Amino acid sequence: MKQIDAKLAGTAPALAGVTAELQTVAAGATVFRQGDRSRGIFLLLAGSVRLQRVTPDGTAVTLHQVRAGETFAEASLFSDRYHCDAVAVTQSRVGRYPKAALATALRGDPESLWRFSADLAHSLQRLRSRYELKQIRSAPQRVLQFLRLRCDADGRYAAPGALMDLAAELGMSHEALYRALATLERDGSLSRANGALHLRAGGR
Repeated sequence: MKQIDAKLAGTAPALAGVTAELQTVAAGATVFRQGDRSRGIFLLLAGSVRLQRVTPDGTAVTLHQVRAGETFAEASLFSDRYHCDAVAVTQSRVGRYPKAALATALRGDPESLWRFSADLAHSLQRLRSRYELKQIRSAPQRVLQFLRLRCDADGRYAAPGALMDLAAELGMSHEALYRALATLERDGSLSRANGALHLRAGGR
């Protein structure tokens, strides 16, 4: 079982003066299910959480792979029910900001409301970027474009989680991701070393 990072497990910053209620979620367990009454928004402190929606034929479609440090279910402030499932991919530590208390606090604190709105705007930008990536039909080109957007000045990208998490974010199976990475390595677009992906000059 993956251990929770002690530096993150016990900390959750107040949001608009509201303290988060902390909980540990076992791998495979749900933080909430689609249709559950909304109880607030969440902050992922450690671990990995997948937001998914199950289609009528039983297929689970990944909407977003939450990273440590990100909030999720923000739309629940404006809805009575959650619109998707939140599933812990690994043992995870989350903080929940109670809905009623947070809504009251944000209404009474314009500065906190402004910062919260800015965070939502940045989240929307990231979601649009992920959507645009998923429109690229070629798996190698999708991976290459992702790396171009995310690598540092030296062309290095260190994935914060497992490659399976990256596959989910890119909207492909992990087998398809491995094949795409192998293709990009063969044509000299990238190399892999020390757990990181390195874009070669021709791939930038």
